[in-house]
Amino acid sequence: MTLVFDLKPPEARHYRSWGERLATVARLSRPDAVHALCEEAHAVGARAVLAVVDPTIREALGAFQRWRDVPVWAVVPNMQAFIRDLTDLGMVGAARARFLRLRPADMVRLGLGAVPQVRNVLRKDFATGTTLVADMELAGLRGLRVTRILLHPQVTEVALAGRVTAVFTAILRRAERLGIEAALVTHNPVRAAEVLGPDLRRFAAVLAPANPKGYKMFPDRAACERLFASDPGRFVAFDPWASGAVAPDAALAHVRALGLGGAVIDPAFVAAAFRRAAA
Repeated sequence: MTLVFDLKPPEARHYRSWGERLATVARLSRPDAVHALCEEAHAVGARAVLAVVDPTIREALGAFQRWRDVPVWAVVPNMQAFIRDLTDLGMVGAARARFLRLRPADMVRLGLGAVPQVRNVLRKDFATGTTLVADMELAGLRGLRVTRILLHPQVTEVALAGRVTAVFTAILRRAERLGIEAALVTHNPVRAAEVLGPDLRRFAAVLAPANPKGYKMFPDRAACERLFASDPGRFVAFDPWASGAVAPDAALAHVRALGLGGAVIDPAFVAAAFRRAAA
């Protein structure tokens, strides 16, 4: 069973208090602190990093991978950053800001690749827009060892709700072109199986909530576990400890009992595992 560390900008997480949020965001604004967090996750068994990348995280992962042979599963696009840019700069400005961060060679490559899609861009096609933004972010990850790419779950849920299967076809094609694997993260794996049908098996891993409390398991725990049983090695448990309602050891034991391929652990899980080890 593979443990995967969930790493994303600290402002994207929920906190018990405003003071905790301020302290955590301030601490994790430093690449060395994020690197240390990755080392702690590695110490408790994490052997891959599921990352929503911003400049701080990118620098920290670069340093971490120089010491550890741990692959990155890149989640694109960074929706929080994109929505912030969208609010401040508008749709064109947000896309332009990402484009200008690229190396000249990547600008040329992505620009030429976008030419056949101009009509779709003008029509504001959801799949085309998502893919272009994801491509720009992936180009910025050069230097990191990325083995899997995943659409941001917000994009995934919108696409599943609207049955926009072209989004998933596009990310599968991008992964194939890059010589890496595509994976999927969703809070509704049953809906994903219904919408994607046999294409769900084209994703190397499907990350979905799985815990003994049924927390975030939609439509319900029984339906999700029936789906997991159909191909257990493909599924990776997201939030296995139900945001702290289940002890770390019990959470991982439950994942093993289901026969799943892995579990995603967050910084709070890592901290709790350290406390239990020290007790």
